[in-house]
Amino acid sequence: MKGMAADTRVMTTRGDRLAAKLGPGMLLLAVTPGVAPFQPVLGIRHIPYRGPIFRVLPGVLGTMAPKDDLLLLPDQGVVFEGKAYRVGDLADGIAIRREEAPANFSAIEILLEAHAAILVQGAQLEAGLPQQGAPGTLKRVAMDDAITGHLALAAAEIALEAAAEANPSDPPPKPLG
Repeated sequence: MKGMAADTRVMTTRGDRLAAKLGPGMLLLAVTPGVAPFQPVLGIRHIPYRGPIFRVLPGVLGTMAPKDDLLLLPDQGVVFEGKAYRVGDLADGIAIRREEAPANFSAIEILLEAHAAILVQGAQLEAGLPQQGAPGTLKRVAMDDAITGHLALAAAEIALEAAAEANPSDPPPKPLG
C-alpha cells in the first residue's frame, strides 16, 4: 500500500497543506521532469491502516529533506536523484526505521492525472495514479549503489549526533584526512 500519514504537509500552489485537507481540484507542485509543474488532485484515498509504517528522519532524502519526520506506508515511492524507490526496501533501522502504526493511524494516498513526484515536507514522493497499473513517467527501481551509499552516510551522521547528545562532555570527533 502507498500513502503517507494524514498529518503530513504537502506543497500546494498556496503553500504547505495537511494531506488530510487536500481535495480534488487542488494544485500540487510536481517536480518530475516532463510533467507540468502543477498537477490537479484527482482524488484522495483515506486509508485506515494497521501494520508496518516507515519513519524517514529529517535530512535523509537529500539536502534538508524531509524537513520533519515522515511516516510512510511500505509501498510509498520516495524519489532520490530522479529514481523512485519503495520506502519499505530502504529501511536500515537508523535513517529509515520500521515501526508499527499507532492505533487509529490514518494514511492518505494522493491521486494525480500524471505519475509525478510531489513535494512532501521538502522530500519528493511518488503520487499515485487513479488506475492501478497505468504507465507512468517515474521509474521504480530496486536499491542501488546511489541510494545505499547515501543512506549509509545519513545513518553514520545520525549515529554521531546521537552519540554527541548522549555524551556532551566528550570532545567532537576529529575530521578524517
